[in-house]
Amino acid sequence: MADGAGGSPYRVARPQPRYMPHGKEYADAWSRLLSKIDSYYTEARDRLAVPARPVTLARLLHAGVCIGLLDPVSNIMVNTISNSDCWPDLGREVLSGAAVDEKLRDMGRSSLEGLVAFLIYFFPYLADWEATRYLLLADADLLVAVRLIVADRGMLPQFSLNSPASAPAFEAALKLAAQIAKHPHPKRLVRVWMVLSSRLQQALRLLSDVQCHSPRNTLESLEAMLNEPVVLSLHMPWDLMAWDLAAHRPQYKNGIGANMPYQHTRSLRMTLLDTIHGFYLQALSMLPRNELRSHLHRSLLRAGYCYGPLDPVSNIIYNTLWYHANFPAAVTPVLGIIFPDSLTRLETRSFYGLVSFLLTRYHDLSEHQAVQCLVAACGDLSLADSVKQGPCSSVQEAYMAAATAAGHPNPKEQATFLDSWKVHRVMRQATSEDVQRWCSILSPKQPPTPERICKSSYHARAGRVRCEAKLARISRKVKAALDRNLLQDGKPAYDLHIIACVNESVCGPEYCDDVPVSESFAPYRFRYSHINFLATEKGFSSSVSHPRLFFAEFDNEEDSAALLCCPVSEPKPFAEHVRCLYCEAVGARVVHPSLKDFHGGGSEFEAVIREEHEHSLTNARVICQSDFYVERMCALEDDYMYAEVK
Repeated sequence: MADGAGGSPYRVARPQPRYMPHGKEYADAWSRLLSKIDSYYTEARDRLAVPARPVTLARLLHAGVCIGLLDPVSNIMVNTISNSDCWPDLGREVLSGAAVDEKLRDMGRSSLEGLVAFLIYFFPYLADWEATRYLLLADADLLVAVRLIVADRGMLPQFSLNSPASAPAFEAALKLAAQIAKHPHPKRLVRVWMVLSSRLQQALRLLSDVQCHSPRNTLESLEAMLNEPVVLSLHMPWDLMAWDLAAHRPQYKNGIGANMPYQHTRSLRMTLLDTIHGFYLQALSMLPRNELRSHLHRSLLRAGYCYGPLDPVSNIIYNTLWYHANFPAAVTPVLGIIFPDSLTRLETRSFYGLVSFLLTRYHDLSEHQAVQCLVAACGDLSLADSVKQGPCSSVQEAYMAAATAAGHPNPKEQATFLDSWKVHRVMRQATSEDVQRWCSILSPKQPPTPERICKSSYHARAGRVRCEAKLARISRKVKAALDRNLLQDGKPAYDLHIIACVNESVCGPEYCDDVPVSESFAPYRFRYSHINFLATEKGFSSSVSHPRLFFAEFDNEEDSAALLCCPVSEPKPFAEHVRCLYCEAVGARVVHPSLKDFHGGGSEFEAVIREEHEHSLTNARVICQSDFYVERMCALEDDYMYAEVK
């Protein structure tokens, strides 16, 4: 919620405890879902006329899980019929009435567990109880639940199941769901639905006639479809047909996606923070290398927030330059890295600044509604403000609330500046001359007094040493990647622009007793690091060569070439992205490649969902840890790099 009692115009959003449903509420949702699925099995059994066909009943009990791309009843029927070449050996006692009912209830429970597993594998930040609620809203229809989540998170304009990030994840999630549901041949189930993905309308027509015509004919027709030689992948008809089918199913047509009865503010916040991270990557790539490394990194981390009257990237750049021009540091270290914890804190502070602006401008908004407005506006505050009617506070008051929530060092001055802003959005790569010109426009008439931050405690000195050790360690690794991986004609092809995001905690912890105190408080190590850095192609000036974003995976024990180093695309707002277990667990928004294998990818998520991970990570624990790291808006050890330590 927000502070703002006593008639104050300011409503300042603060981090709040994570919502968890009561156990009874969760159990009730689960029970209602099971009841729906039981009714689907009854309907599927009637449509297949299984009492008169023992073999069909045996196949239903063997492989008829409620998982697939059609409605739940059709999924059960397809999975039953597609198992036609299997002859399960089921005893007569299993095929008796009461035993059949119990077996079907067991299949319903397993199917529901598989559906939940699919959603939490495919979508980041999705708790088990949240997946259950979406499935309840979708009446256990998997594709409708997927579409509801996509719509609720503002992803519909960008989302594609054919994208390099989504397609392999969807296939892997389908296989995992089949395994959790205890399907006898999970790979076969995936193959069936991959084949049918471009023929769903045809499959629906066959299934709708299964009672009116001979089931044998239906079986033969489906078998013919499944045996046709095709490339097993999700093709364009998937997006055009299957997605359209989900949108026209009764559950979705009721409009529940547009007005969700449950307020999943936490997962919406995390999705918005992913988008905000993309804005910062763009801003870092647009600032000139020398100025960014010599002094602008300090102003960016202290005051480069993404709220303001322009687009988010322009806001970041101008807020950074305004603070540098008006509140410069006496001494700024030359750094080739934006420290990861500081960047995460900056993004979180920007988020609360955005929310507080809207809460102060429109007192009728709840925090959840404010987040929804920002999601709908793709994180653009000026757009979110322009579509609302009847503001309760002035723009300057709203900026004051934003600056207060974000922890700006000079909130009143920034609010005044933003309210009187007359500059235009940044449309191109900035040069050193651009920075000088903008700073002269944004600077005060009298030269400002440089800020001096002095620290003399042991903790400050030790923290500074650890930060410098981290900087040297990461810089060596990235230099090795530039010198040994990114080559052209045997020579380095890129110059480092800036190191943008780092996670040194991949695969672990492994406890040991020989970790230097300068590197860590605790006696443990992690095996690998994931790093994003921006680099410019050699031979071109920064004004004509836009920095490219790279991903690299390193062995933490060796300063050798990267295990993997490749370019990645800058993330689009509210688009799907490649997941990494270890980066999510520490709130690190490293951008990962979609077509390369790395530690922390799909198979490790499967172990987490099964609760079989070697380091006891579970989905709930990953979410809890991620929340902890993301919600840290306090002082960090990285701050000692900007203090004069004595």
